[in-house]
Amino acid sequence: MQQKYILFFSLITLIICSSCNRYYYKPNGVNTPLFTDAGQAHLNVAGSIGGNSGDYDYEGTRYVFDLQASVSPVKHLGIIANYSTYGYTPDNPDATNGNVDGKAHLLEFGVGGYYAKGNKFKMVTDCYVGYGTGQIRSDVDMRINRFFIQPGIGVRSPAFDAAFNLRFVSAKYSHFNAKGMTNDYLMQQNLINSSGRRIDNTNYAFVEPSFTVRTGYKFLKVQLQMVFAQEITSVPWDYNPSRYTVGLYFSLEDAIAEAMSGR
Repeated sequence: MQQKYILFFSLITLIICSSCNRYYYKPNGVNTPLFTDAGQAHLNVAGSIGGNSGDYDYEGTRYVFDLQASVSPVKHLGIIANYSTYGYTPDNPDATNGNVDGKAHLLEFGVGGYYAKGNKFKMVTDCYVGYGTGQIRSDVDMRINRFFIQPGIGVRSPAFDAAFNLRFVSAKYSHFNAKGMTNDYLMQQNLINSSGRRIDNTNYAFVEPSFTVRTGYKFLKVQLQMVFAQEITSVPWDYNPSRYTVGLYFSLEDAIAEAMSGR
């Protein structure tokens, strides 16, 4: 039993210390509520932070943060809302090679259906579709608009949840601001090609598988999540292919049931 706890906390430490540099796209957290009935409402707060060097050997502080809410007003119908942010602050900024502050924010909403079967351990299949919009501020500034479809399957129980989702994303950038960067620099970063086509002139598609595990006591669980991004269409500029977070998952209906049983 002690070895299991050591392995668990070692995994948390690895995720928290994972880091990455500034990119023009990074997958956000996947909201996977695993609803089983009407009247359920869930809240998740998750994130990670790191300060070690990343793919380009840049030193700095990096963080990600996810706030997710979900509700099922009627049986088989789910509504989700997500806020995600990412930030990178270099120790030694150098705009000539792109080692600059990077910050991104994304707000999105989705709606979908679910079907649950089982008793204590319930198998859940669901699918959500949604839209999100956000802002990227770094060596260049721009907005991002995303559409997504998110099928998933998982199991939910009082002490343990697990889910796999396969999210498909269509992303489009707009309001591009080069912030004084030269065309040579933009071409070097693959934000503009030799024919003058910029990053905001094309739609980009990604497939984003995710794995979510939650363990705890009924209404409060620790959540570990891994999200990966793989381009479907050609993406010439740098994007980050993964997101690892640790968080707390709160189930309102289970908290109410626990409070009622204690009367």
